[in-house]
Amino acid sequence: MVADSDSYLKWAVRRAEDLRETYDVELLVVRNAVTPSAAQMDAAVDGRLSAAPAIIGMDALVSRLRLTPPALLLLACRGPLIELLLLERLGGRRAATVVAAGIPGIWYPPTELGLRLRAACDLMVVHSERERDAVAETLPQGRLRAVGLASLIEDQEVGRSPRPRIVFAPQALVPAALEDRRRLLASLGALAAAHPELDVVVKLRGVAGEAQTHKEAAPYDALAEGMDLPGNLVFAQGPLRAYLGDCEGFVTVSSTAALEAIAAGVPTLVLDEFGVSADVINAVFEGSGLFGGLADLEARRFRAPDPDWLAANYFHGDDDWVEVARGMEPGDPAPLPDRLASPLQLRRRMFRRAVALGDADTSLTGRLMRLARPLVRWLESTVRGRRK
Repeated sequence: MVADSDSYLKWAVRRAEDLRETYDVELLVVRNAVTPSAAQMDAAVDGRLSAAPAIIGMDALVSRLRLTPPALLLLACRGPLIELLLLERLGGRRAATVVAAGIPGIWYPPTELGLRLRAACDLMVVHSERERDAVAETLPQGRLRAVGLASLIEDQEVGRSPRPRIVFAPQALVPAALEDRRRLLASLGALAAAHPELDVVVKLRGVAGEAQTHKEAAPYDALAEGMDLPGNLVFAQGPLRAYLGDCEGFVTVSSTAALEAIAAGVPTLVLDEFGVSADVINAVFEGSGLFGGLADLEARRFRAPDPDWLAANYFHGDDDWVEVARGMEPGDPAPLPDRLASPLQLRRRMFRRAVALGDADTSLTGRLMRLARPLVRWLESTVRGRRK
């Protein structure tokens, strides 16, 4: 198993638990553009592995896969890194008998880009019957030919606190507007000021400056520095389960963390203040009965989910992705072409490499590409200027 970012590592740890009875499992973190910090690693692993995952470079990973391809390779990584590894670095050759990938959270509706970046895998792991149906209808050309079901939900012991609390789980991408993020934080502050008997906890995935799966342009802890907020509005890190005990309510704009709260029996509010759409990453909550606005948050009006919505969305019965992986025959051994292999795609290939590896790309090719980027941009602007 290979992970890259904090959220993908957390998901990989959960999937490692699925695999233990069937496979000998080794989990690695590939050094990349968003390598988790030590604190993020600890929070993701959460004591569920006998040892912390080793961090290795891309070159070392490629060498291992060429030397000893595993029976099952689960790539818990962002799409550009998967495509870089399988198509560019491994030349489109098979990396394992079965290569699987997945998204570490709610993924509905599935995106065409997300599937295309994983087209060199064999198996896509999803988390609800609704997601499986949607992915199965849109499988791209390539090796991807099966969809397996895993669970995002697990029974976990929750932490306790001497004071009641309300927990907010931020999402890096939404709301996107800076003013909306300030308005949300102000509502949390107003809630805390009106109820000094409880704590309002902003449960961060990372503090300002730490890398995350999705870059957060305006982290809430950074926004708070310019605001007058009460002392019982606190910022915290670590596993979410540690904050769900003695929890009066849970709130988010769009986060898989809502499922953890629901599983723990915590009344939940999914904010529709900033819209409901695929762009806001909350369309999947339509029909859940969980939507409400900032006025509901300040009034502490949290909700219980609709039972029919639960059955179709993430609270299904048995998982089957491991059985699907075990039952798959080796796919076509012929190498897959890299869609960015053409010299005309050099800029996009540079971009893919930069997004995947960033400054962790210490290879000669990576260094040369970094040096060449300004020249490529100049050439492109010159060609565009001549066409006008």
